[in-house]
Amino acid sequence: MGQVVKELLADAVTYDEPYLAHAIYYAVQKGIVKLEDPASAIPYEQLDYEAIQKMRDDNRLMMCGIKLFIIPMGSKRFALYLAEREDEARAEHHKMYGELARTIRDVSDKMDAGAYCEDTQKWQSFREVKRQVLQFPYYVGEMGGLN
Repeated sequence: MGQVVKELLADAVTYDEPYLAHAIYYAVQKGIVKLEDPASAIPYEQLDYEAIQKMRDDNRLMMCGIKLFIIPMGSKRFALYLAEREDEARAEHHKMYGELARTIRDVSDKMDAGAYCEDTQKWQSFREVKRQVLQFPYYVGEMGGLN
């Protein structure tokens, strides 16, 4: 037997998949499916994605408290930070580089992208890095060559 709706929702929350989690939550709240139904019974094509987006924007399920921020530093170099808020990432950047960040962008939608870590000699997604960090804000590192 496959996964049930309750298990899929738990996985979506555990693995920080807010759109999927809110879509499932919406379907359950509207009585479209029950928690014990097979996950395959969720009619994704029939869901109201404007309502789901609003739920996600309101963070109804209190997910994704930690975001990925990028700060351009010139010469196609960027500093990356994991933090709850933009001001925390700015403060960490000032601490790391001694300069004020003029621009900062929330790129949390790129959590599944990754980078090669020379210290560990392996590729990791930013989501994997986030799971290993114990204290935030956290300086992820510097990258170059991005457009």
